[in-house]
Amino acid sequence: MAQVVTNGVWADYRTVGECVHVAAKLQQRADTNSAQLSRDTLDLVPVGLTVSPAGSLKLAPDAPPISAYILEGARAVRRTATDLMASTTAPLVGREVELQALFDLAAAVERGSPQVLMLRGEAGIGKSRLVSELLRDERTRSWGLLQWPQMPIRRLGDPEDLEAVAQSLAIHLSGRTDGEAPAQLAAAADAAGGRLAGDAVRGLFGLPAEDPLWSGLDPAQRMTLAVEGLVAAVLFAVTACQGRCLMILVEDAHWARPVMVRFLDMLAAALSGPARAVSGGCPVLLLATSRPPSLGAASSGPEGWVEPRIARRIELGALDTEEARRFLDHWLGDDPSLAELKSRVSDRSQGVPLYLEETLRTMEAAGDITGGPGAFRLVKDEVTLRLPRSVHGLLAARIDLLDSDPRRVLMRAAVVGNTFDVGLLQVLRAVPETALADQLAYLEQAGFVARARLLPNLEYVFRHALIREVAYVTLTKGDRKAMHVQLVAALRTRRDSDLPNRVELTAYHAFMAEDWPIAYAFGRRAGQRAEERSRLEDASDFYRKAISSIHNLPDTRRNTLRTIDLLIALPRSMLPRGAVNVHDHLTRARDLSLQQKDLVRLARTSSMLASFSWAFAEVDTGISLCREALTVLDSRNDRQTRIQLTLRLGGIQADKGHFLEAIHALDTAGVQLMQDRSYSRYGLATVALVHYNSIIARCYAEIGRNDQALASARKGLEAAMDSGHAFSQLFANAHLGWVNLIREHHDQAVPPLEYALLMCDGIRSPLWRPLICGGLALARVKSGQHAEGLKLFDESFRSFGRQSHQFDRIHPRVSFAQVQLWYAEALAEIGDLEKAAALAQDAFESAVSTGQHVYEARAMFLIAKYRRRFSGRGDSDGETMARRALDLATRLAMKPLQQQCERLLTERVFSLS
Repeated sequence: MAQVVTNGVWADYRTVGECVHVAAKLQQRADTNSAQLSRDTLDLVPVGLTVSPAGSLKLAPDAPPISAYILEGARAVRRTATDLMASTTAPLVGREVELQALFDLAAAVERGSPQVLMLRGEAGIGKSRLVSELLRDERTRSWGLLQWPQMPIRRLGDPEDLEAVAQSLAIHLSGRTDGEAPAQLAAAADAAGGRLAGDAVRGLFGLPAEDPLWSGLDPAQRMTLAVEGLVAAVLFAVTACQGRCLMILVEDAHWARPVMVRFLDMLAAALSGPARAVSGGCPVLLLATSRPPSLGAASSGPEGWVEPRIARRIELGALDTEEARRFLDHWLGDDPSLAELKSRVSDRSQGVPLYLEETLRTMEAAGDITGGPGAFRLVKDEVTLRLPRSVHGLLAARIDLLDSDPRRVLMRAAVVGNTFDVGLLQVLRAVPETALADQLAYLEQAGFVARARLLPNLEYVFRHALIREVAYVTLTKGDRKAMHVQLVAALRTRRDSDLPNRVELTAYHAFMAEDWPIAYAFGRRAGQRAEERSRLEDASDFYRKAISSIHNLPDTRRNTLRTIDLLIALPRSMLPRGAVNVHDHLTRARDLSLQQKDLVRLARTSSMLASFSWAFAEVDTGISLCREALTVLDSRNDRQTRIQLTLRLGGIQADKGHFLEAIHALDTAGVQLMQDRSYSRYGLATVALVHYNSIIARCYAEIGRNDQALASARKGLEAAMDSGHAFSQLFANAHLGWVNLIREHHDQAVPPLEYALLMCDGIRSPLWRPLICGGLALARVKSGQHAEGLKLFDESFRSFGRQSHQFDRIHPRVSFAQVQLWYAEALAEIGDLEKAAALAQDAFESAVSTGQHVYEARAMFLIAKYRRRFSGRGDSDGETMARRALDLATRLAMKPLQQQCERLLTERVFSLS
């Protein structure tokens, strides 16, 4: 905080705050003629500082210690292309098109055609890295290189711009700035522009002038002659290379000062004009990098060097989603624990390489991940993505360049949100209402925001989420809270019809304003709406904030019951995402239900616990929980919870293999569902009608009632599509594909499974992904697409692994044996019977350990079948296994499997003769 104190005669400045406190402490402990830095300051400088540890300091007795460092040396604080060429061995991700364009230009230069190119892109987009790839390639390794990097502030003692150019030319010719090279360059300037131009070049080297007229020239005339003489000197340096190509690299041309701009303009014109003909072929590439104008067309400030129309420009944009994924895979590795984190980092960094790199470094420094490049793993289950200080400084500097009015609009827009409604922004009165449209147009032209929607309300969106984050934290906490309060009041007067996301915005702003009653009420509503739209991450976030809000409300029975509902809703939104860390929430919900003697909520908690037991393949536990809860409900008339529990019981019984019992339970609930004919979810993750039809379809298929199975699966899909609920559509398509696999109609299984797989990725719901990939893999192999099918099996098992890191066992385990059996069938189809039999044995052991009789029976049948085939003779163990499979299939009413076992036995393939 800075304060200005004045009485009209004198003014004084006072600055207070943690930053000043740290600086004062460092100053006190530093030796004479030395400088000390904090860790935060060091992190803001990417390269160029040499430091040594100097212990730590504490600002207060209870404050954490701050690391201190002694500054030992410093150089220019940016990484140039040659820095990256020397220090970076990692492969370049993406940019194949742009890199090929550079090589095409290089090829033209080697044919004697000079080229001028501007690489333009935002800070951190990868301009220097792209140039470093060109420099390290064998095709350009023999080229000469002149580097003229531009800096916003020249260091004390550094040569002036034109002096630096002249010295680089001399070093290029002879390796030194004295000797014959300066005279040769001056002679070239003499020949092209006269003795005065030669004297101008001599002056850049500190040599005396030869023409007596030189002393009478004013500074402007001398500068013009120096520019003309240096252009001639550059062309001479090219001819002195005797056919060797030359690259002139001007990095950060947006920082070029006026004299350098004049020189570059004249050099570019010379390379494309008469000088090219005079030189008889000029193998030169003038390559500059630059950022786009930061302030739009309204800016009157200097923009550095802008390439002439004769030059070619390559615009570098952000990496696309696939390129960002490859980048993260390279740096982090393929550990399954990192899958969700990679997605979050990619979304937040929005494809800017520097932001990706700095975010990873910040996570490593914070201890969120451990390992090394390409071999990291997750340490913490919940990772908070912190804004890297280097990125904060970069974006804050860009915001600081704005004039006061657009900067004020930008910071208030950041309070409204990443996407902001213009009507809400007007409430914060950043500028007069009549000027707001002009300021937004200015920010849009400057690249900070973009128009997102016109109807039913005018909305803008920040072009980069991190710009919004930096603008937001620039405001004080008190100012932010006051604005959130204003926005809550304004939102209460708006309607959903003119502000479609009013509920979500109210929940967010009420939470930030610490208006706890409204934050709870709207947070819960927003979570429910997000669940209905299958925006599962958003739903979980809203439910968490609602739980946090209700903790700040009075401890009443009503609020306790609300807490229980939220503790059940949060795991429900996490289930389709493959989450497993829900035990604390549900245990607390169960304890509170018992404490309040609320049997209905106790039953709902048991139902949610049963759903997670189902996913963990603890099917007996899940069945017991459902039955106990239904018993509890016998004394309560809660139809919704009874339907939920009965449908869930039927689903778990189906995965147990008790298909007739499952059909009975599902039909019991189905009768009540038909009375409603609605698309309610009844507390399930899917629409209840979809759940009923999809699972009963699988049961019908397993017991051989194929027509009923197909009809029910199609009814489930129709209900899912009509409801518009994305997770229900995933669920229904997965079961339709599954039913067709059981019916051995593999070609008909492909379309619904492909659709389900797309939905998994679209709504970020990995729970069903392993099963869907496995089913689609079998269908591909059965249709002759062996390579594609095997790749899908690999992806299936990787998907299991990605969800298993949270508690060190396979998840979702309930579908693991099924995928193993499909893989065994695929291997048998390819002809690897021995491996198929071994995998069927693994599936058998998995099924026995989980008590899933359906897979136990199928595994025994496949073991017997494959052993007979690859051994080529009878096998008493195989016959025993086939008879056990037949007995279990008969008990489970699995008629198709029963018939397969009977055929295997009646073929007399197990005789021991």
